This record gives sequence, C-alpha cells and structure tokens, in this order.
Amino acid sequence: MNKEQYLAKKKAQQVEFDNIQRRETCLNCRRTSNSCLCDDIVEINTNTMFVLLMHPMEAKKEKVGTGRLTKASLKNSKVIMGIDFSDDPEVNELINDPENICFAMYPGKTAINISEEKFTFDKSKRLVIFVIDATWPCAKKMMKLSNNLLDLPRVCFTPTERSKFDIKQQPMEFCLSTIESVHYFLSALEEQGVESLNKVHDSLLKTLESLVQYQLECENDPNRQTYRRNSFTPFEKRKKSVKWKTRSLFVD
Repeated sequence: MNKEQYLAKKKAQQVEFDNIQRRETCLNCRRTSNSCLCDDIVEINTNTMFVLLMHPMEAKKEKVGTGRLTKASLKNSKVIMGIDFSDDPEVNELINDPENICFAMYPGKTAINISEEKFTFDKSKRLVIFVIDATWPCAKKMMKLSNNLLDLPRVCFTPTERSKFDIKQQPMEFCLSTIESVHYFLSALEEQGVESLNKVHDSLLKTLESLVQYQLECENDPNRQTYRRNSFTPFEKRKKSVKWKTRSLFVD
C-alpha cells in the first residue's frame, strides 16, 4: 500500500467515524440507533435499589459497556458518574437517608458473601446496593478514594460460571461484567426470599449475549472499517494476567 492509498484509507475511516459520531443515540440503552438493544431488554422491577457508580471512562464505552444496559433493565436503579464519591451529594443523600440501608457490592475480607451465608438486614428499610461500573483497576481506585463507600458494609457473592462477556478479557476467572454481577446477586437474593423475580432476571444474561453477538458480527463484517478484524481471542487461547498474581485486585 503506497502513501496515497494509505491516506485515502485513513480519510475513509475518519469519514465513517464522523458519521458514527453524528448518528442518533438511543436515550434508553445509550447505543447508536443502528446498534440499539432495547428489543432485547426486559424491564425488571426489584425491591432493591441499585446505584451504578460509573467511571467516566466506562461511560464512553457505549459499544461494549454493560452498565447502561443494566440501568435500562432495572426500573429501580440510577447511574451516578464519577471517581471519588466522598463528597457526591446524590451518593451521600442515599447513604444518610434513614429510610435506606446501604451496602457496597465489592469483594473483600469483611464482605458478607450472600452465596454462603444468610443475608440479614433491617427489612423495614429500603435496600440500596452500590455497584461500581468500571474496569477492576479503576474500581479499586474508586473504592480507595471514596471514603463514604469504604465505610459501608460490603456484600459479595460466589460466581458459579466464568464470565460470558467473551469479547472482553477479565483479569481473573472469577471477574464478571456489571450486568452479570447484578444478575448473580439478584439470584442470591431470590434464593433467600429478599426478591421474588421468578427468574425474570435471567434476561440480563440474554441481553449480554445479544451485545456479544452483535459485536462479533460487526468485527467479522468487512464493510465496517472502524472495527479491527480478528481482534477477538477465544477464551481457551487467552494468556492469564501475570500482574494480578502478585497484586491485590481489590481494596480489602
């Protein structure tokens, strides 16, 4: 490929990128109209309120982020964007509301594993679960900076399967995407009688499957110049992350 051909290709890619930027965006799932997944989203009404604390970098990942899809699926949920939530008025209002009982869904030595023990809390109050929507390194930083989240009791669960978010490589096998984490957490709550969903929350995994399938189809479409070809590495061929063998993945 000579210089003129290279420049022509780059110009064509820029034009397509600019067109993508100008495309209409669905206000529900926050994806471009041609990639909207709302037909695959089932609205779920939970007793538990889920507050998705979204890292700004995650908010930009409209193509592959699962936080917005989680928000679109859960009626009783909201998204708050930021990194350090120590002085965030919305977060502190929820924590300080005497009608609420708040927990952070985050692993750690002190976390209550609701897959292994009975989850007890004051049922007269509204259960509020803060979920960090970010990469694991970013989530660790967010927790470390947010003193109000560090002061909250933590809850976690034990995943029964590896992540189905196949287009993303997780740092360790037990790591899940946001939408999967909420699904397994709701499963544990249902088993303990905190929620009565009749498995409707399984739709969260089906929405994730639709997202993965769409992205794979785009990657394999030769007419989409903005996608890298063959960038997806099958799970069995991936190399495990070395650094997380010596570093802690989360704040204890």
